[in-house]
Amino acid sequence: MKTSIKKLTYFLLLLTLASCTKDGAGLLDKAESGDLNEERVFTNAKYTKEFLTDIYRRIPYSWDNNVYLDACTDDGESRPWWGWVNNVHVGAYNPTSMPDKFKRWADYYAAIRACNLFLSKIDNVPIDPEQYMNSVEVRDRLKYEAVLLRAYFYAELVRWYGSVPLITKVLTRDSPELLSGRASLAEMQKFISDECDRAAANLPARQTGSDYMRVTSGMAKAVKARVMLHLASPLFNSNTSGSESPWSWGGYDANRWLAAAEAAKAVIDHTDENGAPVYSLVVRTEPNNYFGTRVTYPGSMKAMGWFNVFITRVNTEYILGYARKGLTNELDKWQLPGAMQRSGDASYTLPTYNYAACFETKDGYPVYQTDEYGVPKLDGNGQFLVNAASGFDPQQPYANRDSRFYHSLWYNGSMFSGITFNPWRGEDGSFGQEFLNGYAHTGLFLRKFMDPKNISINNSGVQGQTNHSFPVYRFVEMLLNYAEAMNEYLPDGADRSEAIAALDKIRARADMPSVAVTFANNGWNPASQAQLRKFIRNERRIELAFEDHRFFDIRRWNIGEQTQKTVYEHDILKKADGSFVYKILVWERRVFQQKHNLLPIPQSEVNNNPNMQQNPGW
Repeated sequence: MKTSIKKLTYFLLLLTLASCTKDGAGLLDKAESGDLNEERVFTNAKYTKEFLTDIYRRIPYSWDNNVYLDACTDDGESRPWWGWVNNVHVGAYNPTSMPDKFKRWADYYAAIRACNLFLSKIDNVPIDPEQYMNSVEVRDRLKYEAVLLRAYFYAELVRWYGSVPLITKVLTRDSPELLSGRASLAEMQKFISDECDRAAANLPARQTGSDYMRVTSGMAKAVKARVMLHLASPLFNSNTSGSESPWSWGGYDANRWLAAAEAAKAVIDHTDENGAPVYSLVVRTEPNNYFGTRVTYPGSMKAMGWFNVFITRVNTEYILGYARKGLTNELDKWQLPGAMQRSGDASYTLPTYNYAACFETKDGYPVYQTDEYGVPKLDGNGQFLVNAASGFDPQQPYANRDSRFYHSLWYNGSMFSGITFNPWRGEDGSFGQEFLNGYAHTGLFLRKFMDPKNISINNSGVQGQTNHSFPVYRFVEMLLNYAEAMNEYLPDGADRSEAIAALDKIRARADMPSVAVTFANNGWNPASQAQLRKFIRNERRIELAFEDHRFFDIRRWNIGEQTQKTVYEHDILKKADGSFVYKILVWERRVFQQKHNLLPIPQSEVNNNPNMQQNPGW
């Protein structure tokens, strides 16, 4: 029977796509699967709970699709580069033809319609003392989970499209809302914010046991904080983004940054029913021989908390950590090169040298000179200009770096499970085992999220399992959100100690110098809005890489045209004497235009609804 209800709920969601209406939204018609129908679902406590649980399945889960969204940015590349990711790189998508992973409109509205149906029924679902929904309190909690999930999916639509039509009830074929236009940014922000506040007031601070992955009051505050930051950002909040529209406020207001800072602070200060803090950074120290001799790790053991976040299912940093597959080694198989694990094609997401270049030395010095957007400057030979103060040697490129570098990347000479990475090409025409000949090749592999303590390789391939949890929301994002919003709100030259204090928590966990020390050593001014902005953006890039943030950050900051044009690989030439020569080469030239800051509304929606306004440039 459990399988039947899952099939029914999935079928109900699919009906939202199959039924044609004016806005393309579809209708949740009465559906039958065996002896089950909509009426039975919402008169049975067990089935009702299962229906809501299935809505959770539409939450994006990046590594479940082999290729992380960050492969669509300057931080990453997809090894099978001819697929959907390459369509994004070359701008080969439009309102009538979208990459599969970009078809968010239908997916998210299907989830929203399911939430609307659930909310229209939940108050009348009978309590069943033998089932999960065994009290009014549990039923109310599920109700506000749906309230928050609906707000979350609307917030996601804002990140992809800007403002969208707000539909909050179950529609019929005659509903005038089928011809709804897009809401204003003010309406969108108010709706999401109010719904998050309502959910926060009625959800528990923690979910435990089998409910751990269900949403909480802290998640409600985090959804609000993220969307407030997004709508305060330059893409929307500027004097140059045009008159008021679904993609512009029509003018700049610094108070939007203040509201975003306050929303992030509410998550940082969030407490449970007993007044105890709910979230904190995972700070953990391991013994020096933690990985043994079969894995290289030149970083600080004081920075091991960052590593442990991603392999610990339950921790104090995850606001929502989605461990859909539980104990597994599937992620590791997808990231390790196929030759190493003897399993054929692999390494679906490859980090670029653009990404590797952003890590400082362990003493807090940038290794390259960069412009205001963080793009490395080039010398006459097309190589990145070294920051002389860092003492960085381009021919010893992996030495003396931020510990997070070693948790994030596998590189030439690093070792996993007793096997050394060899992504080099020989001057005699030979290739190292990990040189990805015939596919995308960057000279680097993604280590982040992997667990080299519990995952290994033998003659049968990848062995062992670990708790991979994809961070949909985590506490460090809120610290970064707060620091960014405060820096943007404060006038240039003002005291930025509160923003800096949030950053120092992150730096301390990474065993990196404090902001004050870093700025003093580099000759920077901590009261400078522009200099702190550049620092925050780089720190955010390092901390949140491959967690589906960079894709949206470059868009909300409106810097895609400066940062997304050229992607670099690390070319490693092995000489006859066994030494290596490192060189930075252009891997790919990409296309990014102003219109790519937002996805186009599907053309069918525009054609069928005269009130549907298309995004600019499409």
